[in-house]
Amino acid sequence: MSAERAELVTLGGERDRTDRMNRLGRPASAAVHRTLICVPHAGGSAAAFHAWHRAFGPHRTAVRAVHWERPDGSEHRSSIEARAAALAAAARELTGPWILLGHSLGALIVAEAVHRLENSPGPLPERAVLCASAPPGTPRSFPADVLQACDERMASYVRRLGGTDERILADVEFGPRLLAALRADLDLIERYAPDFTRPLATPVSVYGARADRDVPVESLEGWRQWAPKARVRVFDGGHFFPHEDPAAICRAVMADCTQGDPGPSQR
Repeated sequence: MSAERAELVTLGGERDRTDRMNRLGRPASAAVHRTLICVPHAGGSAAAFHAWHRAFGPHRTAVRAVHWERPDGSEHRSSIEARAAALAAAARELTGPWILLGHSLGALIVAEAVHRLENSPGPLPERAVLCASAPPGTPRSFPADVLQACDERMASYVRRLGGTDERILADVEFGPRLLAALRADLDLIERYAPDFTRPLATPVSVYGARADRDVPVESLEGWRQWAPKARVRVFDGGHFFPHEDPAAICRAVMADCTQGDPGPSQR
């Protein structure tokens, strides 16, 4: 049994909308067509997606972000496989269509979850969206033997990625906590050895950014080994492009769900 549970968190205005529908005596799900399940990046949390309901809500898409719930006192070292199993179990508890979206580490967890879902009976995602992630087996740019990497090397890596306030890194309390969480999550990638028996059949979108120094645009095509019909899109921005412009991600996801399997890559 997995040491972690994938809790699907409702954030911000989405909760307010649910409460409002309940007060009006209407089912909260009445206006929702599908659910977008978002898996955060290494060292990140569900809060990274706190404002996404503003972009997706008008498209009748509820947003749920994953919080990894570890049992009290657990010393178990997690893995991408364990988190993928927990994500798959949580997703199948939903009613109605759902999409899986992962950012960076989250993208690898989503791909593994889809593989597991396709190899077991039950509902499948409408689409999997993989953001800011090179495919499995690609050389990584974070420090090798990441669990032993010093704070200085880890902080340099975070600065190169961008997207993190320097004041957080410099804070004597939060800086070390952030780097410790990042080490633990990057260790999942370092130890990941996927064993896909066949390519993914679920529709897949692969999103990258022109200025992402961690995931070069050229590496995105490598996902076709795992999902031959993947739709590849390239956005402006860096490694944290999904959070720089959630509305652009929403437009792409909605278009991909409408258009189905793609032709050539869209750049």
